[in-house]
Amino acid sequence: MISGKTVISEDVFAELVKTAMSKVDKVAVSAADNSSLAAIAKKVAERVAPQVNVKKTDAITGEGEDATVGHVSFEVKITVFYGANIPETTAKLREVIVDEVTSVTGFQVDKVDIIVEKLLRPELVVVKEE
Repeated sequence: MISGKTVISEDVFAELVKTAMSKVDKVAVSAADNSSLAAIAKKVAERVAPQVNVKKTDAITGEGEDATVGHVSFEVKITVFYGANIPETTAKLREVIVDEVTSVTGFQVDKVDIIVEKLLRPELVVVKEE
């Protein structure tokens, strides 16, 4: 085997977090599908775009028993839809983020801080009928 170091950009981790967010109900994210929730989220994307701060250490080096795994922490600012149980929603989001990041990158997630920055009420979303 050829040895070397693999470095994963912070942008990749931010995209993984956004992907994880799309898998959790009641979290507002911009999406490309045509479901009604995704359409609403897309209409208000500028107002609810999540902010993801990534802090990572160590790259993945080696293979097998000699592998050194990196560590990563997140601070995620989100908007949730009105009616969400915030503790349940953030716990689920934290779980999905950890699963997504570890399965794709192999990095150990040390911490996921979630800041619920906004609450999106249905009456604040104006969707034009075409």
